[in-house]
Amino acid sequence: MAEDTRQDKKASFSALTEHNTNGLARSSALASGKTGASKKLVIKNFKDRPKLAENYTEDTWLKLRDAVGAIQNSTSIKYNLEELYQAVENLCSYKVSPTLYKQLRQVCEDHVQAQIHQFREYPFYAQLHQAISTISTLSSLSKHLVSLGQMGVAISYIL
Repeated sequence: MAEDTRQDKKASFSALTEHNTNGLARSSALASGKTGASKKLVIKNFKDRPKLAENYTEDTWLKLRDAVGAIQNSTSIKYNLEELYQAVENLCSYKVSPTLYKQLRQVCEDHVQAQIHQFREYPFYAQLHQAISTISTLSSLSKHLVSLGQMGVAISYIL
């Protein structure tokens, strides 16, 4: 019975195609499946670009500044990183990136300026000077030990 259905399928398929003597097959209108008019999907661009909210830039900057400050101070960030990324992406798509860059750069420079003062304080310089003098003393001591060792080898060679 399975053979009968295969022959029926072959028979119905062969009825839809026209065979030429050169082995090429040309499909008829029924075989192509076009029974009616097809609909086209048209995608149009926005007529006007959506506008940002009135305080979006300022609010977003405050969030970013808080997040950068939290990172610099090794504390937890209040906002989701994905939310911050999306906010930066939105600002950049609205050509606010130069302003954003200047603001971020200023925050980073302020942080570095605030942190560099601890290295300019006197106790740090005193400790640094002491460490340098210790290193130079150890270096000269090492050179003297090497020269004494060479002299010891020379003396043992002579004896």
